Amino acid sequence: MTNIKTQSKTAFGTVRHYIVDPVQADAIKTLTGKLTVNDKDLVALQLLGLSVNGVNYTNQLQLQVG
Repeated sequence: MTNIKTQSKTAFGTVRHYIVDPVQADAIKTLTGKLTVNDKDLVALQLLGLSVNGVNYTNQLQLQVG
């Protein structure tokens, strides 16, 4: 499973997540049209089966519900 590492920064009360790996960052920028991703984007990536910072919360939700 692919793990996407992010670095979070807060600017004007908004948390922005920067993708650490430049290749992954470029691919995600192509998909989203944004340099940074928000929490909603991270959830969408996890729904596609990717892990973000070593965790896939959607898998954990399925385990709790199922």
